[in-house]
Amino acid sequence: MKKILILSALTLGLASSAAFAQHDHHGGEKDPSLGSPGDPGKVSRTVEITMVDNRFKPSEIKVKQGETVRFLLNNIGKKKHEMMIGTPEDIDKHNKMLKKFPDMEHPDEPDMVSVAPGKTAELVWHFTEAGTVDFACPLPGHFKGMNFPGMKGTIEVETK
Repeated sequence: MKKILILSALTLGLASSAAFAQHDHHGGEKDPSLGSPGDPGKVSRTVEITMVDNRFKPSEIKVKQGETVRFLLNNIGKKKHEMMIGTPEDIDKHNKMLKKFPDMEHPDEPDMVSVAPGKTAELVWHFTEAGTVDFACPLPGHFKGMNFPGMKGTIEVETK
């Protein structure tokens, strides 16, 4: 009986891992129009973004399709901030999760970075498709939804 329970647990764990591999860490299908984590060795330029306690400067950025950009994030605010690249739905979902688990850390998530007050961090991203890509600080109180004021912005990906 003990062997059956162990085997069942292992089988369930492997099935869960396979299912998770096909989804992003926010629980949904990956949206290829957002792009993908970039190779730091293939960065074509650096974009500096200042994080203050209620906005990103700049909040509108233009890049070219196929470009790999290093976002250098400087937090001059008094609170921790994050930059998350995602669909409005992904950002909203992550905001709701952070409301439930405010101390949650996510160090291995390639589409977001946390920056402590007075610190600098970077996020490298490769833009594959033309269009608009959203970014925001999904922390509670910093982000009130894509249709409201708050720490959010857009990246316009122009055709090559």
